[in-house]
Amino acid sequence: MHKIEHLLHTLAPKGVGFRKLGDIILSLKTGLNPRKFFKLNTPNANNYYVTVRELEEYTIKFTHQTDRIDDNALSLCLKRSNLEKDDILFSGTGTIGKVSIIKENPNNWAIKEGIYSIKPNKKIVFPRFLMFCFENLNIQNDIKSKSFGGTVKSISMNDLKQITIPIPPLEIQQEIVKILDAFTELNTELNTELNTELKARKKQYQYYQNMLLDFNDINQNHKDAKERLAQKPYPKRLKTLLQTLAPKGVGFRKLGDIGEFTRGNGLLKSDLQDKGRPVVHYGQIHTQYNFSIDKTISYVNDALFHKLKKAKPNDILIATTSENVKDVGKSIAWLGNEEVAFSGEMYSYSTNENPKFIIYYFQTYFFQKEKEKKITGTKVMRIHENDLKQITIPIPPLEIQQEIVKILDQFSILTTDLLAGIPAEIKARKKQYEYYREKLLAFKPLQNKE
Repeated sequence: MHKIEHLLHTLAPKGVGFRKLGDIILSLKTGLNPRKFFKLNTPNANNYYVTVRELEEYTIKFTHQTDRIDDNALSLCLKRSNLEKDDILFSGTGTIGKVSIIKENPNNWAIKEGIYSIKPNKKIVFPRFLMFCFENLNIQNDIKSKSFGGTVKSISMNDLKQITIPIPPLEIQQEIVKILDAFTELNTELNTELNTELKARKKQYQYYQNMLLDFNDINQNHKDAKERLAQKPYPKRLKTLLQTLAPKGVGFRKLGDIGEFTRGNGLLKSDLQDKGRPVVHYGQIHTQYNFSIDKTISYVNDALFHKLKKAKPNDILIATTSENVKDVGKSIAWLGNEEVAFSGEMYSYSTNENPKFIIYYFQTYFFQKEKEKKITGTKVMRIHENDLKQITIPIPPLEIQQEIVKILDQFSILTTDLLAGIPAEIKARKKQYEYYREKLLAFKPLQNKE
């Protein structure tokens, strides 16, 4: 920072000039949309078609979701956009203002209409300096003020050309880019390390959960269950309880034999309110709740509450539909001290077993494998009551269930704290970077001569 201040004092003692974007670039062009010109993802489409989704971390990232175009479409798109190394890509529609820089002349990809290609005049502005400027809050606000449209916002190329950009001497631009590039590299390395740690902790938790709830080897139907139990890597107290209370192994029972399912009935999202009687909508199980709850985030009035099906304390609430296999049957334990109403597309499940033990087992590989066999549907997938009733799960004595719940609760708290801490650290680093970026790009304007 001191070097920047020295350079500003030496090279721009009276301040920094601001110029319109249109005056500091050689061209501003866009790509081409399919319409009548070409089609996406044809059999011979071997080139990438870049949208705002592919603009990430100042680069262009292709994924399996990236659309493809054939050679003819590529030629048409490149003829219109004239993409070259050091051009800046700017999203002018939808998520306005995402930027990336082209590192090599493209030969197998092109941009859609709405992604703008900005060719900086390198005699005036360094490409990466201009790219960083587009993220400056003042410039972002200027861009927003010039955008138009309803749900999907856009900024025209002509309006974008009117945005004013600070233009310090090239030596100062170069030094700022050097600092921000170093910050970006450090943040990228940190994010990679933290995300690797995040995945490792999740995998560790899943392994530990599956290990604690794997009773297949010690199923009481196996003659050698006792010998196999002695070899299991259970925690000492849990193993002692199993050897004492289930010396011949653990029994497996069908869900339909140890509990009762109740199907929910009509409840619209528009029925939900901030106070009244507690209620759970099936969509909230997917988006709002974790393993268990003792309070709800939504309520209904008394009249509707009495019409809806209710779950008792210690019942399990099961969402029966989802758009993906994993979330079909996602469940929570209701640990409140009163009845809770629930919506359609759900069952309540009442049992004398420990509800949290069953919830934890529902998350295991073993349960997921059995559940997947019984799911129906394609776009919207579901599981029916009669199929749920046929799924078998291990039922150790209640004291053993409680011990497993205790262990997994403690492990869950530790894991949750860590998983929350890692994104918080990433967010803090991003905020730190943004602080220095804003500080580096805050220039004293050059005063107009009287």
